[in-house]
Amino acid sequence: MNRDAEVLEIYHRNISKEEKIRLLEDIALDLRNEMEAQDQNMHPEIHNKLAEGLRLATNFIRELQSLNKS
Repeated sequence: MNRDAEVLEIYHRNISKEEKIRLLEDIALDLRNEMEAQDQNMHPEIHNKLAEGLRLATNFIRELQSLNKS
């Protein structure tokens, strides 16, 4: 599955904010690890796709966490 689509699917799931944050943090960690591996393999095009998924996941995590504080 496309990582961006996976992030969006989690964000739109009918689950608690806490569960969304946990799942998105797990994906963000996976994406960081994949980006490091692709850096070592010298595949910038894959790195860029992973970076976009990481940015999306991180933005959703911040949004959900700010909703928890409200």
